[in-house]
This record gives sequence, C-alpha cells and structure tokens, in this order.
Amino acid sequence: MQSFAEALKVYTRDHPFDAGNGDAETVLDQLYQVYAESHESDPPEISEGFKELECFLESLPLSDNNAVFNLCCRLCTAYEEKAFRHGLIYGAHLMIELDIL
Repeated sequence: MQSFAEALKVYTRDHPFDAGNGDAETVLDQLYQVYAESHESDPPEISEGFKELECFLESLPLSDNNAVFNLCCRLCTAYEEKAFRHGLIYGAHLMIELDIL
C-alpha cells in the first residue's frame, strides 16, 4: 500500500489540478460541484419538507416569501457543502490513522 501512496503523491505532484471550470479552485470544490449536480430528484422527506415550508410561507407577501425561501435554500446548500467537505476530510484523516496513506 505504501508504494501505491508514493506513486499517487508523485503523480499528483507531476500533474497539477485542472478543474476545467472557473468556479472550482480545488479538487474538493470540483468533487462537491459534481456531487451537487448529481442529485436528479429529492428524496420524499425533502420534497415534503419544502411543501411544509411553502405552507408556512403562504401568509407572507410574495417578496417576503421569496426572501425567506431563498435564505432557507442558501442555508441548506451551505450546510450540505460543509457536511460534504467535512466528510471527505474525516475520511482522509481516517485513512492516515489507519496508515493507508
């Protein structure tokens, strides 16, 4: 396993990251972008949650409704990205602890 890890380090050093996308500055950014785009449909609990949120927002004027809904979506997206990044980082630390890398 050590020889594989060394070969991987040499390869990544000799082949710098090229996301091919101006929005992704790191491999982690690119991984998250691909992950986020891969969701073809929401699971039922998320769809139901959005319906429930819409019911709460019905009583607000449209501009307030849109502002609150957009804020909720931005917060959910930020939280999802944070969880995704931390999951990968924890996985990397686990591999180091297990002496895989």
